[in-house]
Amino acid sequence: MRRILVIGSEGQLGQELVPFFSSAYDVVGVDLEDCDIRLYSNVRAYVRDVQPDIVIHAAAYTDVDECEIDQRMAMAVNASGTENVARACKEVDARIVYYSTDYVFDGTKQSPYIETDSVGPMTVYGKSKLEGERQVVDLLDDYVILRIAWLYGGVGENFVRTMVQLGFRQMQQSRLGEIITPLKVVDDQFGNPCWTLEIARQTRVILANDLTGIFHATSEGETSWYGFARMIFEKLNMPVQVRPCPTEEFPRPAPRPKRSSLENKRLKETGLNVMRRWDIALAEFLDQRGESLKP
Repeated sequence: MRRILVIGSEGQLGQELVPFFSSAYDVVGVDLEDCDIRLYSNVRAYVRDVQPDIVIHAAAYTDVDECEIDQRMAMAVNASGTENVARACKEVDARIVYYSTDYVFDGTKQSPYIETDSVGPMTVYGKSKLEGERQVVDLLDDYVILRIAWLYGGVGENFVRTMVQLGFRQMQQSRLGEIITPLKVVDDQFGNPCWTLEIARQTRVILANDLTGIFHATSEGETSWYGFARMIFEKLNMPVQVRPCPTEEFPRPAPRPKRSSLENKRLKETGLNVMRRWDIALAEFLDQRGESLKP
C-alpha cells in the first residue's frame, strides 16, 4: 500500500482525512505535539522516518482574527511551516497536497473566483496562506494546492456547531418563558460552505488521477452566512429566530472579503469535479452527524 502522511491530523480536516484514506492507503497521522512544522529539523526527521509517498499538509493557523493580532505566529506556521514541509517532501520525493484558502482573494469580484484570477489577500491569514502556496510552487514540481473555504465537520469549532448550540440555547430560553433575542448573522458576506468529507472525497479523486497544480475545491453554489444559518435551522427543524445584519454590526480585527466564492473551473475542465451543491452536502452532514453537534 502507498503511504500517506497527514500533517495536522488532529485538526478539523485532518480528523476527517485520516480515517477516510485508511481503507486504501497506509496512513500515518501527526500533529503539533509530535511534529512542530515551524522547525525544519522536526519536519525533516519525521518525514525521513515515515518515508511517505504522499504528504497531505492540513496543518494551519486558521483563526483569522488571531492571525491579525499575532502576525509572527501566522507566518511561522502557514508560510515558513509550509516551506519546511515542502522541503522535506523534496528530500524524500513525496507528492504534497496543500490546503489553501479563498482568503487569498480580496473579495471584490462580483462573480466566483477561478484559479487564474489575480490574488490579493486583505488579511494576514490570507497573506500567510498565499506565501505557503508560493513556497510549494517554488520548491516542488509534484504538488497539488487545493483552495477550500467555509469548512465545517463533525469535530472542532465551526459555524455549523456554533449555530446549532446557539439555536438550542434560544429554544431553551423559549421553553422557560424568557425573552428571546434573535440571533444576528451577517448577510453581506458570500462564500461556499464545505463539509470536510467532501474535501476528502475530492482529494482522493485528484490523487487517483495524478493531477498537479492549483485547484479550487469548494461546494457548488454560494450563500451568505445568514443563508447558511437559515439552512442549518431549516434542515434540523429548529424554530430559531434569526435575522440578517451587515458586517458593520460585528467589527473584527481582520477584515472579511465580501464575496470570496470560488469556481472549480480546473476540476470541471478535467471532468473530475465531485463537489456537490453546498445545501445538498449540508443536509447529508446534518442527517448523519447532527446529533453530535447538540450541546
